[in-house]
Amino acid sequence: MRRLAIILPLLFPLAACAQVPEQAQRAAAHAVEHYDDDQVEVLAQLVTFRTVAEEGVPNWENPEFRRFAAYVKDRAEEYGLDFTDLGAILVVGLGDSEDRLGIVTHGDVQPADPSKWRKSPFELDSESEPGKLIARGTEDDKAPIATALQALRTLKELKLPLKRRVELIISLTEESDWEPFREVLTRWDPPQLNVAIDSDYPVVVAEKGWGGVWVEFAPVADANASLPRVERLQGGAFISQVPEDALIEIVNADAAMVKRIRERIAKAGNDVRYHLEESQDRITITAKGKAAHSASPQHGINAIAHAAALLEGEKLADTAGGRAIDFINTLVGTGVYGEKFGNAAYRHHFMGPLTLNLSTAKTQDGGVELAINTRAPAGKTAAELESDMRAAITGWAQGRGHASPEVRVQMSEPHYPERPAHIGPLLAVFKHYTGQHDAEPISIGGGTNARLLPNGVNFGPSMPGAEYTGHSEHEFITREQMTLNLRMYTAMMTWLGMNAE
Repeated sequence: MRRLAIILPLLFPLAACAQVPEQAQRAAAHAVEHYDDDQVEVLAQLVTFRTVAEEGVPNWENPEFRRFAAYVKDRAEEYGLDFTDLGAILVVGLGDSEDRLGIVTHGDVQPADPSKWRKSPFELDSESEPGKLIARGTEDDKAPIATALQALRTLKELKLPLKRRVELIISLTEESDWEPFREVLTRWDPPQLNVAIDSDYPVVVAEKGWGGVWVEFAPVADANASLPRVERLQGGAFISQVPEDALIEIVNADAAMVKRIRERIAKAGNDVRYHLEESQDRITITAKGKAAHSASPQHGINAIAHAAALLEGEKLADTAGGRAIDFINTLVGTGVYGEKFGNAAYRHHFMGPLTLNLSTAKTQDGGVELAINTRAPAGKTAAELESDMRAAITGWAQGRGHASPEVRVQMSEPHYPERPAHIGPLLAVFKHYTGQHDAEPISIGGGTNARLLPNGVNFGPSMPGAEYTGHSEHEFITREQMTLNLRMYTAMMTWLGMNAE
């Protein structure tokens, strides 16, 4: 009943208003005139904090995260905003109304390989590619934090008569572990209305379910020593990234096999860069694809899958590596929609198709582990998808006449809530400032903390049709986009903050 009491009064005064209120437009103009450069200066500081999860240390106790939190607190106090440290969540707030609007984001980031960046990934690079602000976390999610702080600063400076308290909610564990966020929610009541700024425009109203499937191939002792043997299969950095690099080491490869592999490389085109090195009885294949967020694997090029495809049809020794290569070519392939994975593939009329990304491959002590990331729309439960994937793996193993590999699965349900009432104002703001008057709500493959909060939807920071660079090794946000985001976030906070009846 409480949820209905929140939604229904909003329905008419906000959704029926087709145009952005003048006061919201004036606030947005003020923010850009006075604080456009300040948001970039704040971003330049935020990216210097290496807020990457470390095993064995809670993020909120990690010195880098403590420095990050201290910096956010300093900015909040400088701007006349209040600050609360809840451990796994930081809250920067304005106003004291019992009605509250949450602006949801996160300060932790994914790892970055420094060798793949022109400058340090933890230093804002505004020079290498003019117009782009390059660093780990720029798009996901430190630029949105910098922008939201300036929007709140504007609301405070203009002394707007807010009927809702506005809270910037910064998770410190979004990229690694959602349980600390959930724990905070057991002792802290979240706002009744929430807008995450951790995804895409125009408005994201549905998110696919996140899935992880880990397949472990145990060492095999009775392999035929005369056949080519995959001794090492390696690639990928973390499960939510399309792997950019892969390596396969093979011993006992004869000249005919090497010739076939070279011919396949020659016919492969330019999407993947391969290198084949021969050394006595050993060959090493390396592949370089393109990293991307695994929520949108179609934007990347999977180096592991493409490297394995070079060996399709080759008779390999029955080792963990040989089985892993056959598994990849049989059930995964180089596609991204799970078409080869038994009955796993399906699509939803609004949320689109299931996507499947082979994220990492690791060889250790003679065994091989593959990690697969799925993003699943409505239409199947998590249990049904898990059953389909386990059946496909079992069927593959039985067809080869050997025991099934060990499989570990983690699945979440898709987020497909009722259409929240504040979608109307968000769409109106987007249409007003972009001119894209046919914009409609969308679904995404990613998962954000919006799904953990009442009436949670996403509003930017990435534009429709633009390639999302978060989680890639070339993450950036454009200077132009930051300015546009500042306009839209300030207008959105003003509109929703001043209309609570």
